[in-house]
Amino acid sequence: MDKIATINELYFEKKKNLTEIAQIINTSVSYISKILRKDERYKEEKEKRKKDNLIQRRETQKELIYTKRKNKKDTDFIDMKKKHEQAAKELSKHSSIGNQDLRKWCSSAYIYNEKKKCYEFDTKNLLKPHDFPMYIKV
Repeated sequence: MDKIATINELYFEKKKNLTEIAQIINTSVSYISKILRKDERYKEEKEKRKKDNLIQRRETQKELIYTKRKNKKDTDFIDMKKKHEQAAKELSKHSSIGNQDLRKWCSSAYIYNEKKKCYEFDTKNLLKPHDFPMYIKV
């Protein structure tokens, strides 16, 4: 079989591209292209392959975009779920703060009373919440 027939068979029947044919026959890509351009089927086949490649590229891009969006949504959902669980744990605690800790936390609200030897809520400058103790023993 001569080179031209082999090239035509590889390109049109086995659907190989120019670089693959050049490697098989051990010639340059430009030589393969030169021979194929002489065949009248070449333009049709070339246009058909361009359309097929375009369709395949678009499908690949769609798939990539879809998977990226899906992965992003999944990670956002997981992060939000973790934050929600943490907030629920913090808000569901039914413990109360101790008087000493409350005094340290609100140090400007309590003044030490020497006579009673305890801390007293400063009612002159502040309004006392109902759940704050008036006196805190030392």
